[in-house]
Amino acid sequence: MNVMQNEQVNRLRTQEIMEAFQTAGGLSAPFAESYVQWYAGVVQHLAGWARTFDRPPIIGVSGCQGSGKSTLATLMAQMMCQLHGVATVVLSLDDFYLTKDERRQIAVDIHPLLMTRGVPGTHDVPLLLNTIEQLRAGNGGVSLPLFDKASDDRAAIQQWRTSTPGTELIILEGWCVGLSPQPTEQLATPVNDLEREQDADLVWRQAINQQLSDPYAALFAELDALLFLQAPYFDAVLEWRWEQEQQLSAQYQLAHPADHDPTMSRDDVVTFISYYQRLTEHALATLPQQADYVWALAKDRSVSSLRIQAGGTRREVVLK
Repeated sequence: MNVMQNEQVNRLRTQEIMEAFQTAGGLSAPFAESYVQWYAGVVQHLAGWARTFDRPPIIGVSGCQGSGKSTLATLMAQMMCQLHGVATVVLSLDDFYLTKDERRQIAVDIHPLLMTRGVPGTHDVPLLLNTIEQLRAGNGGVSLPLFDKASDDRAAIQQWRTSTPGTELIILEGWCVGLSPQPTEQLATPVNDLEREQDADLVWRQAINQQLSDPYAALFAELDALLFLQAPYFDAVLEWRWEQEQQLSAQYQLAHPADHDPTMSRDDVVTFISYYQRLTEHALATLPQQADYVWALAKDRSVSSLRIQAGGTRREVVLK
C-alpha cells in the first residue's frame, strides 16, 4: 500500500471511529470536524513518539473546565488504540478526588473551603501515583478509580474500571495538570469575593500553593508531554461549565428519575467556578509557554490556532 492509499485508509477509519463516538453521545459534529483538522495529525505523531519509550509515557492534557479536554482525551485514546495500535489508558484527575469524608476532615484541619472539590489539595495524589506505577509495571487488571460528581463522592470500588494488560501510553487529563505554584507575592491580592470574604487570612490560598509545590509537582514531573487547551479568557469558563452541569443533570435524571436532582443551579456554578478562578488565570498566563502543544480556543470552543513547541521547536498554525 502506497503512502496516499494509507492516508486514505486512515481518514476513512478515523471517520468511522468518530461516527461511533458521536453516536454514543460523546462527540458533537463541529468537534468531529475540528478533530480532523486540528488534532488528528498530532495524535498520529504522538503514536509514533510513544513507541520510542521503554515504558508507557504519560501525556498530560490540560484545560479549564468545559474546554473539551475530557472528550479530547477519550477520543485520542480511541484513535491511539484502534487506528494506531497503541494501547492507551485515560486517567482523569477528577476521578482521584479525596472522598467526601476525607475532604470534610481537611476542611476542619486546614480550611473550610477545602470541603469543595477541585483545587490542589483535594485530590488523592498518592493513589494516582500508585495507579500510574501499576500501569507502568505492566500489571494486568489495574483498578481505575471513579468519582461520582452527582453525589460528590468516590464511587464504590465495584463501579471502578479495570485496565487491560499491556498499557503502552497513559493520558492524564485535568484542569490543573502541569500547573506550577504561583510566586508567593501573587497570593496577597484576592481575585474574587470568595477569596476576599472567606480567605482573608490567605490560609486556603497558601495551602493550595504548597500543594502545587509538593506533591503535585512530583506528579507533574512524571509527564513526558503536555497538551494545553487555551481558553480565550476566564469568563468563558462559566458558560462552558454550565453546559457541563446541564449534561450531568440530564444524565442523573435519566438514571434516577424519581430522585431529587443534586446537581448545581447556574448560581451554584457561578460560585463553584470562583474556587478555580485564581489557578485558571494562572494557567492561562503560564501554560502556553510550557506546554508542548497549545490549541488556542475561541469562545465557542472552536480552534483558532495550534502552537507546537515539542522538542525545542516552536511553530504556529493559524486558521485562515
